[in-house]
Amino acid sequence: MSRPHLRGQRAHAAALTAAALVLGAPILATAAFAAPTPTGPAAATQTQGSTSTDTGSLRTATARPLPERLQSLNGARQVVVVTAKDWSTSFARLQAWQLGGDDVWRQVMAPIHARVGWNGFAPEASRMQNSGETPAGSFRLLRGFGIVDPGGVDLPYRVVDANDWWPYDPSDPKTYNVLQQRRPRTADWRTSWAEDLDSYRQQYRYAVVIDYNLPSGISRTPSGERIAASPADTRKGGGIFLHVNGSGATAGCVSVRRSDMRWLLRWLDPNHAPRIVMGPRGTLR
Repeated sequence: MSRPHLRGQRAHAAALTAAALVLGAPILATAAFAAPTPTGPAAATQTQGSTSTDTGSLRTATARPLPERLQSLNGARQVVVVTAKDWSTSFARLQAWQLGGDDVWRQVMAPIHARVGWNGFAPEASRMQNSGETPAGSFRLLRGFGIVDPGGVDLPYRVVDANDWWPYDPSDPKTYNVLQQRRPRTADWRTSWAEDLDSYRQQYRYAVVIDYNLPSGISRTPSGERIAASPADTRKGGGIFLHVNGSGATAGCVSVRRSDMRWLLRWLDPNHAPRIVMGPRGTLR
């Protein structure tokens, strides 16, 4: 989640919690909805040709499975879909699908409540730092991190501690949106423009990095600072994660209940090129 500066910084912290890497995706969740369908392996899966009456699954009795109607999967065999009723709401629904060895998509997590940015969604191309918007689009799910190890995780995963920071300081492009495993005395990025990951004990108990505005060509300097050969766009923000719910809307991330986040982390498999596709109902492609 992009960390604002000064006034924006306080708004960011309030959106994350009422108390407190690059690593080294129709639906308003209100009381009008029924209780979430059981999720994970214990839930009944939905396959091609099956009938569904859950509006959260974006399907009808005759519709193809949702992933078959998406054109932005780029070979993914696991997909997380996050949808909201419009661009401005922070309430959303999340579901997960997997393509089996028989090339049939099955819903492995029925729609659950989720939260997105306090200003809703924005198209990836126009999303900016400190906007409080979640980027709409299709993104890879690269790696996980968290305060604790959830166990049984196939994604690359880092247990963070008090030394781990995620800076978004526009004055230091080479470290913008790059996980720092320590802050050397010679570092140019400011802690007021960075997240101390270990301090978000609830939200970052479990998290997955979403491939939004990430730099490339990461190397380590002699002082231990991690820098990018091809920096991220410092106008567009970063630190967009899938993580555990806080007290309300996020600053641009996607959040779900802790038990659901742990299940997702243990389900995601890098061998299946997992992706997250997210945006308002009717805009997903």
